[in-house]
This record gives sequence, C-alpha cells and structure tokens, in this order.
Amino acid sequence: MLSVNLQELHHVDSHPPGLQGGRQLPFVGGIAVIVSPVGANSAIVDWDDLKAMRAAGWGVLNHSLNHIGRSWGDDAGRLTTAQITEDGFWSQALLAYGMGTGRAPTGYVYANGYLDYNRGGILESLGLRIATRAGAPNPADVTQGDIAWLDFGRNYLDEGTWANEQKGDPMSGFPVLDGDGPLKRLIIDFTHVIEQAASSANNQRWRKRLSTISDQWGAKGRDNLWCAPTSEIADYLRAMRVAKALLGRDQLTISIPYGIPGSRLTARLTGIPASARLTAPPGTVLYRRGDTAWITTPMIGMEGSPAPLPHIRCAYAGPPGTIDLGSHCVVAGVSVHIARDLPDKFSYEVKLRTATGERLLVEKTMKAGWFVGSNLHAIVPNAEPIAATGLTLAPQPGIDKIEVWVVDAGTAKPAGH
Repeated sequence: MLSVNLQELHHVDSHPPGLQGGRQLPFVGGIAVIVSPVGANSAIVDWDDLKAMRAAGWGVLNHSLNHIGRSWGDDAGRLTTAQITEDGFWSQALLAYGMGTGRAPTGYVYANGYLDYNRGGILESLGLRIATRAGAPNPADVTQGDIAWLDFGRNYLDEGTWANEQKGDPMSGFPVLDGDGPLKRLIIDFTHVIEQAASSANNQRWRKRLSTISDQWGAKGRDNLWCAPTSEIADYLRAMRVAKALLGRDQLTISIPYGIPGSRLTARLTGIPASARLTAPPGTVLYRRGDTAWITTPMIGMEGSPAPLPHIRCAYAGPPGTIDLGSHCVVAGVSVHIARDLPDKFSYEVKLRTATGERLLVEKTMKAGWFVGSNLHAIVPNAEPIAATGLTLAPQPGIDKIEVWVVDAGTAKPAGH
C-alpha cells in the first residue's frame, strides 16, 4: 500500500482546461511488472492484485520476464538474440493470459536500462509502443514531430540517486515549475520504492513533489494536467495523429486505423448553437461552452496489443509428479515454481512423454541459497512446440508448483514467422 495517498490528488477530465463541470479524477500511475515472479509469495503481486489495480485505472507495463539484462560491464553479459526473443515473447504472452484479456501491454520499462531488449525491433514487433529508460531523450513537444517512442526518457527517483545525485530536490527532473508548466510534455517518474514512514525524507519528498503538481496544474490549479498510465497517454498521442473524423449532417464519426492500440479521443466542435441538442453514445464525455463542444469518445478499437503468436494457455497448474495432459496437447513451455533455501547442487529434470517415447526437456542445476520465483523452460518461439501426452517432474522440497503451457488450437504459427 502506498503511504503517499494518491486518492487525495486530483486532475479534471474536462476539455479545455478550466472548463467548469469536469469530473475530478485521482492520480494514477503504472506498475512495471517483472513477469516471472508474479504470485510467487505473499509479498509479490499476483494476477488478482494486478487486475484490481487495472480496474482502478492503473496501468500494467512490461518490465521484462526476469530482469536479467544489464547495460553495464563487458559483452559477456549481453543477452543473446534468442534470449531477448524468448523474454519478449513470454513476458507479453503471460501478461495477456494472466490479465485475462488476451491483450498485451503497449508500455515497456527497460530492465536496468538495457536497450538490447529491443534489439532488431523485437519490442515493436510484439506490440510495445513506448519503452522508457533513465537518461533517454524527453521531447519538448510530444504532439508533433518524430518521437523515439521506444527510447523515451523517464525520471529515476530511487532514493540514493534522488538524495545524492539530484541533491534531494523534490521537483528534480520537472522542466518547468511556473505558469502553465511543461505543456505538451510527457513527464514520467519511476521508482522502485516509496518509503512507508511519513517521517522519512523520501516520503516527505514524494509528498512535496506530488502535491506541488496537483496544486499547480491539477484540479486546484491551472487544470491543464492529465495524469494517466504511460501507455495510455502514448496510445492516445499516436492514435490522435492518425484518427479520421467524418462530419455528416446529423452525426460525427471518429475512427482510427485497424491494428493500432485503441484509445479514447477528444474532439472539439465549434459553431454549434448553444440551443442545439447533442446526444452521444454511452461512455462519451460531453462538455459545452457557448457554441463549442468538447467530446471525449469511449474506447475506439481494442485496448492494448494482440498477444503474440502462437497464443498460449495453461493446460496444467499444480504439484509436480507424473502429469497426464491427454491427447492433442502441443507444449510451448514449462514453468517450475520454487520457493526455498536451496541446498548445494539442487537439481531437477523435466521429461515429456511423446508419441516416440520419453524426451528430456531440461536438466536444471541451481546454486545454493534462497530462490523465490519460477524457471520458465521455453520451447517457443525459438523452436517448434512439442506434441506430448504428459510429463514428469519428480516431487522434492522447494518445488511447489509446475505450470504446463500449451499452444491454443488454431494459433500454431511460430512467433516472428
């Protein structure tokens, strides 16, 4: 639970800024999800937590499968193209499946600022439309011109960096602090932790930063602020550029090209007599002043991006042992969930039962020490899925669950082909 109560900070949904009658909306943000450990224990968010946050208006962003890429050191630490392809595919596929929508995020947060996660354009090919890292450019105007959406700058506000390199300035990284503020800019703040104790310098700094933003440009101030998940804003800005409006005698139709992430859009109509009656579909927000009307549409298109192909589903989730999958299962990957202090040379084997006999999928040996999370043993997208009727993973202390991921019928086209 955040000790800084974002529900106390508001912006207004009306257009243009300052128009009376707008709904006050609370500040929201986005959750950068490292996908592999989701639900691993009670201290880590599970899929129900993420669904509840999404229902409350928060965004769910991809923060990689395992967070193992790093932007420092020598070339020996670089991920291979096969590893990057696997990470991108499975993080998007599991997010689409786990959120229950069949749609993957459009927002990405580079783990450790490691740009190689987009080597060869893999992120965009998987439906990611904005990817952020500290130190990347932050355009002065995101409404026009060429924007490097897959290398977009964010403020890094972890306490050590904020207190030392940024000298503890509560408004560090905010480019304009007076008047209308940073108009037409997308300002993204990122942190791993907001300290819980109200007396801590970190907590007080966050309170000062957020209350200043709210008071100066939110509902109490200039009322020219939009606070939303990163991906929602980026999807709006991209859809806005390619949307088409068709105005007929009695109706306005707004459309966006097929295949881009959906978005709500706002249109301004002028020259409409104040006495004219306007109606709009359910979910539309309509504001009027004089002969001008501002219309914010419901979602046009589908939120997010399609899950990557082949589509996957979980055919088994339960304890290890001898597992029967029945017929017609094509295995895409197997996740082994572990939570314990591992002894030295802890190891396990996963074997598939196929039409031609038993087949070793993986033999895994792990270092001693605490491990909480899952090992995903992927087959796709770098190899063809394997038809199997079952598998075997011998039970042992520490392995509390195994998940078998199979290809959904009709979507067997390998990713990237």
